[in-house]
Amino acid sequence: MNTTLLLIDDDKDFLSDFSFLLKNNYTCFFANDEQQAFKLMKDKSPDVILLDLMLADGVSGIDVLRKIKSVDDSVPVIIMTDYGSIETAVEALKVGAFDYISKTPNLKELKFIIEKSLQQRLLKYQAESLQNEINKPYQALVGISKEIQKVKELIALFVQSENTVLITGESGVGKELVARQIHYHSNRRNNPFIPINCGALPKELIESELFGYERGAFTGADKRTPGKFEIAEGGTIFLDEISELDPMAQVKFLRILHEKEFTRVGSAKTIKSNVKVIVATNKDLFELVKKGLFREDLFYRLDVLPIKVPPLRNRKEDIPVLVSYFSSAIAKELNKPTKTFSDEALQLFLSYDWPGNIRELKNYIYRLYLLVTDQIIYPKELDFFVNINLETTSETEETPETWERMNELRKVATEKASRRIEKLFVDFLLKKFDGNITKAADYAGINRTNMHKMINKAKGEEL
Repeated sequence: MNTTLLLIDDDKDFLSDFSFLLKNNYTCFFANDEQQAFKLMKDKSPDVILLDLMLADGVSGIDVLRKIKSVDDSVPVIIMTDYGSIETAVEALKVGAFDYISKTPNLKELKFIIEKSLQQRLLKYQAESLQNEINKPYQALVGISKEIQKVKELIALFVQSENTVLITGESGVGKELVARQIHYHSNRRNNPFIPINCGALPKELIESELFGYERGAFTGADKRTPGKFEIAEGGTIFLDEISELDPMAQVKFLRILHEKEFTRVGSAKTIKSNVKVIVATNKDLFELVKKGLFREDLFYRLDVLPIKVPPLRNRKEDIPVLVSYFSSAIAKELNKPTKTFSDEALQLFLSYDWPGNIRELKNYIYRLYLLVTDQIIYPKELDFFVNINLETTSETEETPETWERMNELRKVATEKASRRIEKLFVDFLLKKFDGNITKAADYAGINRTNMHKMINKAKGEEL
């Protein structure tokens, strides 16, 4: 980032000499009085301010410092003086100055103080995000299926690349977890991981959330605020639901991918960016491109390192492993003994398609820990939730077409689901044989009396 300095001093000769000293390392702007200083603060958004302790007409640098901090508390201010005393220095530091230097400083010392102030500002920006990451328990990418092994292989390949990673997959498959794995195994692991859900923000706020804004940029913008890209400096930014970016934000996002720079809302100043960008979507971006809803050039810029995370129904061999993993993790979180699941209960889990994927499975196990007191989970405990297994919508349930298949499904079903399975089988038979009970009974391998009983029982069941 090209660091911008604002020097505030009433001595024009001093400003000229000072700028000559610093011009090879920084972009410098000068103000001779308080009014000019605040205009330049607004127009140039300086990264660091060097302020004389005593200005013309008896204006105190301490008073100006207070006003600067009321306008933008994040900008580091370094006090310069020829008159200084320990007492004055302490007062300036209490008001919010970063440091205190002589007006005839050693260039090496001055550069050190400026760089240190910038580092402290960045750490201040990142402190909350870093603390959140420290408090967030590490989550492994759990699974033994060939599908999830392929995802792990791609992660291993992509961690050292600085190119954009595009993660696709249905809602709940664990796209953010894949993004975190890439970050934690890269050389950026000690810097922030900043997740942002583009779909959760009003479209009018996405740009300011990503790129930050200057004081006065819009109603309510009472101070300069860094965006997610600025906070993520040196680390990784993860943009979920990237398809929700509006056209203007797409243009700015394309710029940061191409040129590694951006501007805050309300500012003309260019800020260089050093972040790893990972994006995710549960939509088909190419289809959105064809419909004119997503920029084609942005799509090809994103689609460099693609990872498709499979839905849980396509990796069912991972379900027992995931159940065990989540059971242990949730037990630890709730400070409860770890529950185990019977083979019959696991079969019920395996027979369900989990349209909500990993998220649905984890939430379901969490509810079991809250509502079931037994340490071993059997199918009867799963009857708490009518949305499990074949008690979902007709689009996700299987209609048995033989007596044997009906019994196979009923073995792993809850009581209510078992009745539903039987009704589906009866409906299938009556439809197949146009209501001919004799043919339906013969096909099922039962007598007419039992067939009538099944029909009457099915009539009493609600769809």
